[in-house]
Amino acid sequence: MRRLFLCLIPIVSLAAACSDSRSPESPSPIPGSALITGVVSGGASGASSPFGDASGAGFKVSVAGTNLEAVADAAGRFALQGVPPGDVRLQFASPSATATIDVPNVRESEAIALNVLVTPEAAVVESQQRSLGNDTELEGRVEQLPPPLPANTLVVAGVTVLTNASTQFVLNGSPASFSDLQIGYRVHVKGNANPMGILALLINIQNTNPDLPVNLNGIVEDFTGNASAFEFEIDGRPIKGDDTTEFFGGSVFADLDDGVRAEVKGQQRNGFVQAIRIHVNKEDGGGGGGTESASIEGLLTAISGSPPVLTVAGVTVRTNSETVVRRGGDTQPLSALDLQMTVHVVGDRQPNGSIDARMVQIKGDAPGGKFQISGSAGGVTGTCPALTFGVNGYDIVTDAATSFSPPPGCSALKSGSKVTVNGIVQANGTVKATSVVRQ
Repeated sequence: MRRLFLCLIPIVSLAAACSDSRSPESPSPIPGSALITGVVSGGASGASSPFGDASGAGFKVSVAGTNLEAVADAAGRFALQGVPPGDVRLQFASPSATATIDVPNVRESEAIALNVLVTPEAAVVESQQRSLGNDTELEGRVEQLPPPLPANTLVVAGVTVLTNASTQFVLNGSPASFSDLQIGYRVHVKGNANPMGILALLINIQNTNPDLPVNLNGIVEDFTGNASAFEFEIDGRPIKGDDTTEFFGGSVFADLDDGVRAEVKGQQRNGFVQAIRIHVNKEDGGGGGGTESASIEGLLTAISGSPPVLTVAGVTVRTNSETVVRRGGDTQPLSALDLQMTVHVVGDRQPNGSIDARMVQIKGDAPGGKFQISGSAGGVTGTCPALTFGVNGYDIVTDAATSFSPPPGCSALKSGSKVTVNGIVQANGTVKATSVVRQ
């Protein structure tokens, strides 16, 4: 997952940690209007989640004073196209929670990505990125500093920020320097899109309290370890825990597994979040429910029906509207699944031996298979229409048969452009793009 200066208003608190919002596939903005995408989740309070929709699924997100609205998907992701310029108020509503946030000074054709936590007390903007052309503003927590990063480089809200001798640093209205940065500080970055992330022109250090808690809510991935020392990821953010980590709301360490949904409260450390409290949402299929948690990995050899029923390593796998499909850190539609992919499935084992899938992770693509990914284009080289660039670690190539949109098409694609790529996997592992859509 990138923010702008967000004004504090009585009904919303904006001082919180940032994380990559990892926006869902989004339509291109309507000319003369803005595009707002993001992720909404419910916060944890007390012994358990204050409401059953902690994942954010089903939240209705609307623009006050207009008929624009969207319903968050199973991962809590939403997209609002055609947002009018000016000061905008977003409304978040579920059967058990309502909240609003203000997004000031929305500009024509601006792209805004938000990560919003709704608690019983308020709505908290945990991360925000605003981009218009090559100009980018980012507001969030400092998550990583050298070492191990290269000198003069930091990570803010999941985004790599580069600095140089021209970068200005400000603390409490006075000149500052890179050495004034600390893990957990909240900063506001102004800069330009760069193949690595953002090249900062200005870094304003806003909040120097490094101990403000980090709240994460999402699907557990790459879980390893034991109760004394364990780690996993949520939306690509590394999380570590140990025997001091408290499990609450009736959940225990044994409930942690790939594919379950967990709420984490922790402290930002250099490159990871140290978990203080974890609540495993058993209603999302965590261990300890009435069914046996199961995971398999292998070739996807058959797909049939809607929602699709899969055959993976000889096992029948059923999916539904709540099944999360991931390729890398990107959430994909069920339609992205294709024959001969190597996939990792996490779900609930049924009495007949089949698995009801909570998550399907695409681990490898078969040559000739269809491919889709959304993210920022990096390292764009070549001459239109023959370009090469990367998206989320995948190498993309284009040629005269590739469709580029919206106008002016290929010539507008630059490093840092947010794109959705559809294509075909080649024998050498690269992706031959059939279409590239700038977002």
